[in-house]
Amino acid sequence: MFGQKSTRHIDLHLPTGWNRCTTEELEAIAAAIIQEQQRVDRYHPFDWSRVKLNVVLAVNSIEVVSQPVPVIKDYSHDDTYLVRRSKDEEPWPITIGQLVALTERLAWIDDEKANKVIFQFPYPTLDVRCKKEDGRAISHQPSAFRHQPSAIVHLQGPSPLLDGYTWQEYRWMTDWMQAYMRHSNAKNAEGAAQAQREFLAILFKPAEKLTETGAAEHPSAISHLTSDIFKGFSPIKWQVILFWWSSLMSMLAKKFPKVFKQQPVGKGKRRPQQQDTPWDFYNRVTATIQKYIGGLSEQDVNNATYGTILQQLEMMADEAAEMEKLKRKK
Repeated sequence: MFGQKSTRHIDLHLPTGWNRCTTEELEAIAAAIIQEQQRVDRYHPFDWSRVKLNVVLAVNSIEVVSQPVPVIKDYSHDDTYLVRRSKDEEPWPITIGQLVALTERLAWIDDEKANKVIFQFPYPTLDVRCKKEDGRAISHQPSAFRHQPSAIVHLQGPSPLLDGYTWQEYRWMTDWMQAYMRHSNAKNAEGAAQAQREFLAILFKPAEKLTETGAAEHPSAISHLTSDIFKGFSPIKWQVILFWWSSLMSMLAKKFPKVFKQQPVGKGKRRPQQQDTPWDFYNRVTATIQKYIGGLSEQDVNNATYGTILQQLEMMADEAAEMEKLKRKK
């Protein structure tokens, strides 16, 4: 394909959208974004073209062997790199123009109008090694596991759309994600790390395991994970999970537009009231659902699937909107 003496066929592959990426490809994008963020300063703004170039190289396992040395400062599209996929492979040339053409196929990465849906959770199973100080990886574990100096905890991720998660679990995760974003924006690394660990401890569940009798023990029969086992969690995996969470929130906002409606802010608008604390929000929603349905306890609301509660809130918002229309007609 690029050889001078003989034709050489080189297969290159690139994903065409967020929902078409494998987990490895999502990790390549995450790693490229993190790498670019680390080089940003007052003289080096964030460069999406560099991110895409690094994704092209990573996804295709391409290593740059030598770079062109142009006569002028700006590279021309005729300048050529020597690249290879393994140390045993003979390097082959690729021009800057060809690399630019490849990066253009990744325009969807930073396109605000692109479909950002990631339906399947990227980590359906995950193994986490518990250090000595993390002996409480899963509360109420069998004693034989609890006293091991180091052990692998097998975890499972959520089903699409968090199917089966309760309102309480969903509320906890949204609260911890908001805390993570707040601490990150405030450059509070310790607070952000703790919020991240708490979020992951709710998101992941202990994988199905065998009891002493050989029967399968359902994950719900085991208490929640403790956040300690997520110390030092891979920043690349965390970035991929952020991709997925952002996608989930976008899908929920489309399905329940009134629940996720943003309050207007700007000229001619009333100044928004002080934002509710998570506790205020919890009390208000619980009381509202109990009044709307009747006969439900606080525990009933907490144990209901989160989708059921969001649907009820959306229906209540629809009814309130209809009542408002009737009032205006009178």
